[in-house]
Amino acid sequence: VTPALPRKLYGALPYQNTPSKHIKTALKLINNRIATNPPPNPTSLPPKKLKFVDLGSGAGEATILASFSNFDALGVEINPSLLLYSRAASVVSRSPCRFKSLNLINLPFQDYDVLFMFGVKPLIEQLKPKLISEVRIGGLVCLYRFKLTSMDEHFEVVGREGEVTIYE
Repeated sequence: VTPALPRKLYGALPYQNTPSKHIKTALKLINNRIATNPPPNPTSLPPKKLKFVDLGSGAGEATILASFSNFDALGVEINPSLLLYSRAASVVSRSPCRFKSLNLINLPFQDYDVLFMFGVKPLIEQLKPKLISEVRIGGLVCLYRFKLTSMDEHFEVVGREGEVTIYE
């Protein structure tokens, strides 16, 4: 199965599974950044889970692992076959994460603490203006394989290991 996003929006972007070792590296870097720079908690209540969104969640591996790393995790995928597969995988793994079919252009990035995207350079280029205008202050953007080029004035690299880069 090689599903693709609508050519009209993004061109052909075939699904490619992300190796779990890279997902684990990314979650380690994200958790390290959060531990050294925690979000403010002005109340005496226990802090809420941080909101994590996997943009183009594919088979759901990253979303499921994020939910087990104490994130309120959402996977966004427009391919119906992958959406069905990821929902089934979350049930089998007993993950509290959720999966939704939604065009990424319509997703409000400001609602999330961590935006996670792996290996889709044409899509990253399309989403740059949205990332600049909607990622909240202190929000993290995690990319695998590709970097946010020419965005130094908007994002700072706060973590990197191998092909995984974390921006704030």
